[in-house]
Amino acid sequence: MIHVTANSKEVLPGSVFFALKGTKHDGHQFIREALDRGASKVFSERDTGIPGVEVLGGGARKRLAEMAGEMAGHPTHALKMIGVTGTSGKTTTTYLIQHILSKAGIPCARLGTNGGEFKGHSVPTENTTPDAITLQNWFAKVREMGAKAVVLEASSHSLHQDRCWGIAWDSVCFLNLSREHMDYHPTLDHYFEAKALLLTTHADFSRGLGKTVHAHAHQDSGFGKRLVSESRDIMPFSVSDQVRNLEAGAFGLRFEVRLDGAWRSAECPLFGAFQTENVLAALSVCTGIGVAPEIACTALASFPGVPGRMEFISNAKGLMVFVDYAHKPEALEKVLNAIQGEARIFTVFGCGGDRDRSKRPVMGEIATRLSHHVILTSDNPRSEDPLRILDEIEAGIKKSNYEVVPDRRAAIEKAIQIASCGDIVLIAGKGHEDYQLVGREKRHFDDREEARRALGV
Repeated sequence: MIHVTANSKEVLPGSVFFALKGTKHDGHQFIREALDRGASKVFSERDTGIPGVEVLGGGARKRLAEMAGEMAGHPTHALKMIGVTGTSGKTTTTYLIQHILSKAGIPCARLGTNGGEFKGHSVPTENTTPDAITLQNWFAKVREMGAKAVVLEASSHSLHQDRCWGIAWDSVCFLNLSREHMDYHPTLDHYFEAKALLLTTHADFSRGLGKTVHAHAHQDSGFGKRLVSESRDIMPFSVSDQVRNLEAGAFGLRFEVRLDGAWRSAECPLFGAFQTENVLAALSVCTGIGVAPEIACTALASFPGVPGRMEFISNAKGLMVFVDYAHKPEALEKVLNAIQGEARIFTVFGCGGDRDRSKRPVMGEIATRLSHHVILTSDNPRSEDPLRILDEIEAGIKKSNYEVVPDRRAAIEKAIQIASCGDIVLIAGKGHEDYQLVGREKRHFDDREEARRALGV
C-alpha cells in the first residue's frame, strides 16, 4: 500500500511526497527534507532544480487526490457519494440528506462546516471541505463503520484547489450563488466556475469510473438556470414550480411538493420559507438516488434541525431568540425577511476579519433596513482591528437605528435587555461556532451560551 503525504514531517521510507505551495508554507522548501526522510518519489508544482523530482505544474493537486484515494483503498467507489455546493444552505441541505437517507435505511455520514459525523461519532474540521488525504481517509473510516453513503459540502475553495478531486460521485447538487469569498475569487464568474466544476468536470470523471451521476441545480437561481441551460446532464429543481400551498410559521413548514409527477403533502420543523430551497434540494437528491418519494417526505417531519441555524433559545421572558450562522449578505437578508411580522426585530451581528471586506457595508444596510434596532459588534476579527471592521459596516448604513457595542458578550446582553416580551432577537454570524478568533488567539465563545446566560436560563 502506498503512503502519500504533502507534509514533509509525515514522510516515511518509501513515501510519495507532494511539494505544494500553501497559504502558510511552501512545500517546495521541504523537498530535501522529504528525500532525507526516505521519500521514494517527489512530485512538485514547479521546478526546483533538485534531481529526481517530477514537475506536474497545475496537475499536482489532482494527482495527489487520486493517489490519496488509492492509498485509502478507493472507498468512494463503494459508497453512495453526494456533493452539495452553493453560497448558502449547504450545511442545512447536507443535514437533511443525511436524515432522509438514514430514515430510508441507508446509513449516511456527513462532512462539512459543522465537522464530520456518523453514528454519533464526530470529528472537527478546520475547513468546510478538508484536504484530499484527510477526506479519503475519513471516507475509508466511515465505510468500515458501516456507512453506505456520504454527503459532503463542497466549497468553492476545495473545488478550485482540487481537494475533492478523485471522488466517485453518485449525486451532485448546486443550490445558489451570490457574492462571497471575493477575497479569494477575483470575479463572480470565477467563483461560479469553481462551483460549477462539481457538476461538470467532477461528474464527468465519476461517469468515467462507471458511476451513474445524478446532477441537480436550483433553476430559480440565475446561476442554476445557467448550469441547466449549458448541460443536458443537469436536472433542474424549482421551488416556484414544485412547491405549493406553503405555510411557514413557528411550527416550521407545511407544503405540497411535486416529485415524480405527483403532488405530496409534507412538513418540516425548519423555520423560514427560504428553507424550502434546501428541503427541495434534499428531496431531489434522495429520490434521484432511489429513495421512494413518500419515504423521503415522511422523513422530513422528524428532522431535528441544524445546530446554529435559526436555533431557538427557549426562555421564560417571552422573547424569540434565534442564533444563526448568517455571515454573508444574502443569508442575512433571507433570515431577516423570514422573521418579518408584527414583532420588533433586534439584530446583533458583525463581520469576520481577514475576509471579503466588500460585504461589510452591504450587510450593515441590510440589517438596519430589516430590523427595528441593530447592535453592531465583533465577530472573529482575526488579525484586523475590530473597530475598523465596525467602521466599514457603518459606512453602508443609511438609518440611525443602530449602536456599536464592540464586545460581543455585552452586545448580546444589551439586545436581550432592551427587547420586550414578544420581540425577536437575532444573533447572527457565528451560529454553531464555540470560539472567537482574536489576533492569533482562539477564545471560547458560544453565542448560544451567551444568550442563555443573559436570559438567565
